[in-house]
Amino acid sequence: MILVFGGAYQGKTEYACERYAGMEIITEFHLKVLEMVKNGIDAVENIKISLPEYADKVIICDDISCGVVPVDAAARKWREELGRVLAILSKESDEVVRMFCGIPTRLK
Repeated sequence: MILVFGGAYQGKTEYACERYAGMEIITEFHLKVLEMVKNGIDAVENIKISLPEYADKVIICDDISCGVVPVDAAARKWREELGRVLAILSKESDEVVRMFCGIPTRLK
């Protein structure tokens, strides 16, 4: 598994398509976590169980952990769950890349 994360519009998808051509790429993973939170599904446990299905894929995910903490409880829950999910994916990934201003930084 390869994880590419960073802020919105930082070049994650373009980078992944160039660098990992031929691999299946899952985009907007943060929205998958949002749907779980909205539906009352424990995103952390769900992702732990689903890890094998992501083993040979590239996951692209926005990092929403920076900035002002949301006032809305549901948005805070999403932010927390996504942070925990990214930690799990990072631990399990063979490669982790953070994109910032179009510049990839390989963390793992």
